Amino acid sequence: MSAHYCGYNPPPPNFKTFFPEKYKDRLQRLPNFGKLRSSWEIHRRPTLVVLHVFADDIGALDKWIDVVYRLAAPGFLGGEMDFFVDDLWQSFIFNEDDFSFSRSDEGCTVDSFPLIYAANSTGKVFFFGDFTGPKLPDLESLRDFCDQVIKGIAEEPTARDPKVENISLDSWNELMYASDNDIAICFYNSLQNGAEVNSSLMANLDWLADKLKQESVLLYKMDIHGSRIPKKFLVESPPDFFFLQANQKHNPLRCKYQLNMWTMLRFVAENSSKELSYYNRRGNRKLHADLLIHIKDYFNLSRNKTRY
Repeated sequence: MSAHYCGYNPPPPNFKTFFPEKYKDRLQRLPNFGKLRSSWEIHRRPTLVVLHVFADDIGALDKWIDVVYRLAAPGFLGGEMDFFVDDLWQSFIFNEDDFSFSRSDEGCTVDSFPLIYAANSTGKVFFFGDFTGPKLPDLESLRDFCDQVIKGIAEEPTARDPKVENISLDSWNELMYASDNDIAICFYNSLQNGAEVNSSLMANLDWLADKLKQESVLLYKMDIHGSRIPKKFLVESPPDFFFLQANQKHNPLRCKYQLNMWTMLRFVAENSSKELSYYNRRGNRKLHADLLIHIKDYFNLSRNKTRY
């Protein structure tokens, strides 16, 4: 597979010619730069975008295009929605600032389900799948998804409230051991560390909580000023950050990185019981999640349309 960033030359082999002629009466390829956004703004028709590594093996992946083609029939949903199908390389149009999408084995392979996104008439974007990734598209399930987008009743998966919970010795056992979730906890000293250090730490923890809101990881903080530190936690110099795997809560893991928002996220991603839904083991956002964020931004009506 071509393992390079989408939008950079050279494109994958067959990029210009992979799209079968038989589908061109109902399906379109993605245009360059802001043309999709500009045309969408004119009529505000619900829009479906289907991405895969089609240029690598159109013979194996033609089945996904066929499902979308049937859905786009004039007597089906073709009169209510626009349909775009393209190779992942063209997804650079959704993030023209830095071309950040990597077309590699980790993000999408010939054996993967396609990445499917839909924008409704108000610019709200939905993903055909859940937090963990895409799901199998068949005619019935994809039609239901598109119907909900067209009617404005589609809903996103429910994420947790992105909060960093306070914990104390009084609530320790109840919160730590009553849950089957992985747990991340930060110990800090409200007086020893100083206002500036703690203010930055709290901001970083809030940021981390937002990034983990769709994950099965609970995030806590504990002020150890005037309090005894729980056993097995070797707090050397607060703030200190630890991770407890769901089935290994007797064995806390200490973060050895210098603490900031990115190192804490990476530490959680490296040590979670199961790989995180949105992040790989290096703490990098996965392709399906990265695309969702940028496609949402692309269709966001509050953005300055003159950019497009």
